[in-house]
Amino acid sequence: MIRNAVAVWKGSPLTGEGLVTTSSGILSNALYSGGEGTGNEPCTSPSEMLVAAVGSCMSLMVVQELRREGMKPELVRTESALKLEDKKTHWEIAEIDLTVHVMLPGGNEKKVQHAIKLAKGKCPISSALNCPIKVKAELNLEHPVGATA
Repeated sequence: MIRNAVAVWKGSPLTGEGLVTTSSGILSNALYSGGEGTGNEPCTSPSEMLVAAVGSCMSLMVVQELRREGMKPELVRTESALKLEDKKTHWEIAEIDLTVHVMLPGGNEKKVQHAIKLAKGKCPISSALNCPIKVKAELNLEHPVGATA
């Protein structure tokens, strides 16, 4: 499988702006910046797109591993946070923290933890990165409030 994107940058690194388009069309001339703003600007940044890719890939890999074990989660939600550090001459990704929320009534906690560990190793996005990635799991193995057995 090949995925494509085109990114265009105009202006200086600090005051310019860019547009990014993906082959799927989901991102189509999406505005991006260098990421030094407050985070409230109506645009994305390369680091934001990367942390979204890691989180979404992790959710998919967790579901894949749970299904291989015969479990069918109702929900897998991954919160991801990327920490950038200014190294004077360049920015560096210091770490990525993931919190994986799994809703799996009647699930086995040991098997779920094992599936999450396997998923981390199989995520092609995080495997391509040269930075620490920490994963924490939050499991809901009970029935949701209001659900019947």
